[in-house]
Amino acid sequence: MNFSHFGAPGGLSRRIYAAFLLAAVIPTALAGAIGVYLSLQALKNETLRNLSQEVTVRSQGIGRFFDQLSSELLYLANTRGLVDLVAARQTKDAWLFQTATTRLERDYAALASLYPHIYQIRLIAADGHEWVRVDRKPQGVYVVPRHELQSKSDRYYFRDAMDVKLGQIYVSPLDLNVEFGKIEKPERPVIRVATPVAGPKGSKIGVLIINLHADILLEQIQQMANARRGTAYLLDNQGHYVSRSAMGEPGAFSMEPVARLSNIFPASITKNLLESGTSPNFGEGWIVAHAPIDYAPQAIAENSKGRWRIALAFPERDLFLAVVNLYLLYAVLFAALVVTAFGGYALSRRLLRPLEDLSKETDAIASGDFTRKVSVTGSDEIAALGNKFNSMANRLQESSQVINAHRDRLEQEVRTQTRELEHERAYLEAVIEHTADGILVIDHQGDIRLLNPAAVRLLGGRPTPLGTRIALFWPQWSEIVNDAMHAPLRCDVQLPEQVVSLAITPTSAGFIVVARDVSREREMQDERRELDRQMFQMEKLTTLGELAMGLAHEIGNPLAGMKAVAQAMQYEEDIPPGLIEALKRLEAEVDRLSDFLRSFHGFAAPQATLSEPCNLGQILDDVLFWTRKDAMSRNICFELEGVDTLPPLLADPHQLKQVFLNLLMNAVHAMPEGGNVTVNATVQNGRARIDVIDTGVGIEAEVLARVFEPFFTTRREGTGLGLAIVRKIAEQHGGTIDVSSTRGHGTCFSITWPLAGNRYV
Repeated sequence: MNFSHFGAPGGLSRRIYAAFLLAAVIPTALAGAIGVYLSLQALKNETLRNLSQEVTVRSQGIGRFFDQLSSELLYLANTRGLVDLVAARQTKDAWLFQTATTRLERDYAALASLYPHIYQIRLIAADGHEWVRVDRKPQGVYVVPRHELQSKSDRYYFRDAMDVKLGQIYVSPLDLNVEFGKIEKPERPVIRVATPVAGPKGSKIGVLIINLHADILLEQIQQMANARRGTAYLLDNQGHYVSRSAMGEPGAFSMEPVARLSNIFPASITKNLLESGTSPNFGEGWIVAHAPIDYAPQAIAENSKGRWRIALAFPERDLFLAVVNLYLLYAVLFAALVVTAFGGYALSRRLLRPLEDLSKETDAIASGDFTRKVSVTGSDEIAALGNKFNSMANRLQESSQVINAHRDRLEQEVRTQTRELEHERAYLEAVIEHTADGILVIDHQGDIRLLNPAAVRLLGGRPTPLGTRIALFWPQWSEIVNDAMHAPLRCDVQLPEQVVSLAITPTSAGFIVVARDVSREREMQDERRELDRQMFQMEKLTTLGELAMGLAHEIGNPLAGMKAVAQAMQYEEDIPPGLIEALKRLEAEVDRLSDFLRSFHGFAAPQATLSEPCNLGQILDDVLFWTRKDAMSRNICFELEGVDTLPPLLADPHQLKQVFLNLLMNAVHAMPEGGNVTVNATVQNGRARIDVIDTGVGIEAEVLARVFEPFFTTRREGTGLGLAIVRKIAEQHGGTIDVSSTRGHGTCFSITWPLAGNRYV
């Protein structure tokens, strides 16, 4: 062999090559053989352990998902919305039933939007008809209208769920969804989780069913099959299975009886799988790992307690193909070790001493002694390495001196900055400690992490340990934090004894809250608004007084002429008695209208009332005389209840007529299509209660709040003064007037009036 290309005699390359030829190979070969054997066994055991662990972890993950879904289902079956729906159904109130149904549909839609694998939530009555149904569509969550609801009385899962005890869960087998008696297209594999709904006295009034898209399970077994390049199986609780192959297309959904597994696996493998034997299991060239899906065993009903299982199977040769390749790799490595080990002995003999010296000096330099030098004689590469090592040590010594000086300067700057930061921190702590506003730091879980004394006073004054839930003091926190999640927020928290203003700033660790007690500020604002309202009312009353003066001047003279004519006609001869009676009533109404003008003027200046015992029947007889003709033309009937037996009222008769004339005329105008007006009089708590009830169109809520305001009217020809005068007359007599109305069902004006006393009865 020619060594001329390895350099000059005495070169390091030639000596290293000679040393490799003399290296000992026997210990290396023995260690390699032992390593090969142990590595192969470890690889096999680790592969099987990982396989069993993967199946177990996936089954546990699916079980936890079913546990969570079961908990949500049991919670939904006992929510306030469902209880209200059942109560509304018992009362047979259509409006309450519709309101409860709408709220329940909103709750179910919110749950469906949170869980992408839930594509249907239904409430089915005991007769099999759907009450409420929420579907997940590609466009989003869809609440099914009532005319599209179906009857599911013929479906097996409905009958099985109705047989379940209250508080238990029924889990259906895996099958395809059926709509209107046909399998839904495209096909949608589904698992139904249901629980009965409690009615009065522990009865079952229906079932609550969640349709779970089976993709959540099929995706798990498809992922197992792809990861291990085998075939994954899902066995349901009714003796059927579905399979997925590695990197294969799912294709059409098909459930097969578990008995057909004997056509795929040996009998021992099939028996071990069905009887929940050891896992993984070997047999006739196959490896099968399987695990049960355990979920909420205490809440599962007897008719659905069959064990769901997942399994992963592939030929044994596929698993150990990598082991065979490993054998070949170790053989090649072993041959390489034999070739390279020849030079080990010579290398250790020739190079060990200079390298030990170099290693020792290197350790000294590593410990910080840069004055050390290495002495190596000769002209080979190791001698050159020694010279370079000494040069490096000199440069390291110079660099160390520069670094030490720079380190001293940095330490001095750090100490200076630390003192400044401590001063700033102390200042900030003093500001936070003595500020009048409460400052709190609250994490994302709603726990208090920092608060100052002002915040302690806002939270009740008692010591508040860190970690306490802020919801114990501010129950509205869970709703407020949703709005403050991404941007600063200012809001008020209404508490039983105070109002707290919050300024919330979100941070990565939670929220910084600045709180202030604004109870007194809010009270002052309310008082200011009430004062403004009273001043506005006084301005309106002043304007009304000016209008009253003009009306009294313009109407008073014609009324005096009408009265004079009526009085003169009563003395004419050949006047029919009926006409004389009408003229007397006309004269009385002229007097009443004159009095009305004086009461109208009373908005600007108080008006004295001449109270005396008044018979309500006589008052209403005069009022109905003037309103009956207009009422008959509109097909309106008057009914009087309890009027004749009511004791006399203490009132000014003219003003009392004005009250009922306004109320009855308003009732007539509220019934353009005709109807009934009922005047019901009773005695309650020593006072008269008189209800004027019509069957008209009713009053809208926003109008109802303003009906007693002066100049407010909804009729084009109205002045808006009638009900304002009525209320003022009632208040001057020590009475009250209230109104209630339902749109489309009529209106009721309720008057309380003092009685004249037992001596007038």
